[in-house]
Amino acid sequence: MLVAGLAACAGAAAPPAARVPAPPRVPADAERDFAIWLGGARVGTAHEVERWSPAGVVLVRDEVMQFLRGNVAIAIATTIEIAADPALAPARVTWTERAQSVRRGEAVRGAAGWTVTGDALVRSLPADAIPAELVPLIIRRDGRFAGPVFLPARGFAGGAGWIEPVAPRRLVARLAPGTGGAAAEATIDLGDDAMPVRVVDGQGVIATRITAAAARTPFVPVDLIAATAIPVAGSPGATPRLVLDGELAVPALPGQTSRPVTGGVELTLSPRLGGGGVPVGPTGRDRTRAIVALVARVRRRIVPDLASGPASMTAAAAATAGDCTTFALAYAALAADRGIATRIVTGFRIDGDRLVRHRWAISWTGRAWIAVDAAFGAVPAGGDLVGLAVHDADDAGLCAGDAALTRVRAAMWR
Repeated sequence: MLVAGLAACAGAAAPPAARVPAPPRVPADAERDFAIWLGGARVGTAHEVERWSPAGVVLVRDEVMQFLRGNVAIAIATTIEIAADPALAPARVTWTERAQSVRRGEAVRGAAGWTVTGDALVRSLPADAIPAELVPLIIRRDGRFAGPVFLPARGFAGGAGWIEPVAPRRLVARLAPGTGGAAAEATIDLGDDAMPVRVVDGQGVIATRITAAAARTPFVPVDLIAATAIPVAGSPGATPRLVLDGELAVPALPGQTSRPVTGGVELTLSPRLGGGGVPVGPTGRDRTRAIVALVARVRRRIVPDLASGPASMTAAAAATAGDCTTFALAYAALAADRGIATRIVTGFRIDGDRLVRHRWAISWTGRAWIAVDAAFGAVPAGGDLVGLAVHDADDAGLCAGDAALTRVRAAMWR
């Protein structure tokens, strides 16, 4: 009875205290360094930093490229900063490039999608597009990726991306430009931290993880023109035909004809060759003299300068110095203002016994397509030009053109 009474006096047991959920784990910060190689030579260094907080991550990539173009020293410093939430949904991306001049761009994500500003332009991207530099973090979490991506350092050009595992710690990546053209491909090897330790892309660029001490070690700049040139074996005959070895789909262009051969294509080159296969424009008065005048105007304004790297079409329209890309884009801007249908071509120029990377244009005269090489004042151009891609004059087109260059493995005269 006493025990029962005591129990009654004690009453019901107190409920257990409510459990407070633990805050989500914030990933550790991380830093990585990479050496960047092209044509077997080191051309740059990159440093990546991940800074995590309960609000998400800020990823910063600083890249410094140092090389020669001929005997001209080039230094390009690029910074890309990405802010994303804990689920790796990006909200803001900034890009800055410092070379002879400073270029900047910014993308801000809103309910309707991304708004991109830069080069005095405003444009949009799909809301679900991901900056390419953030994709490795998604791969670390998910093991694969598929969806729209954009490249901040290429004018925020976008496309569809896929990254799939093909072996333990090895993935294959593919980017199809939104404007069509050749797809860019890469092979990615992962380290113990599930982040890239080696990336080999389709343009011949290799990035390898290195220590911070190795990243600080200086290297001797190399001539990028020579490093990316393709030797041409043999000598041209009476009717010269150039054979390119590689997995190529050479477009129909004025100045060249092609036919498939074992392992590649055989090209006949001449300024007299028309653009058979290029869709014809409206028949009208002959604009050849106007095209020649525009080329002369570009060459009066722009001084050849290999230190002035590729520019956007907007910047090239007012450029006073530049390389072949600048000449081609400047001419295309003037031609567009005068209603002359024009597209850009990426390919090679025959320079003695080698092929060097080059850009020019094709224009519709009102009667035919002709090749226009503003950098060398050639109208019609041809005979020394090998076109691999024809595309628009925007960043997406230039990116697609670059991807086509590395599909050539070797060249020889027949």
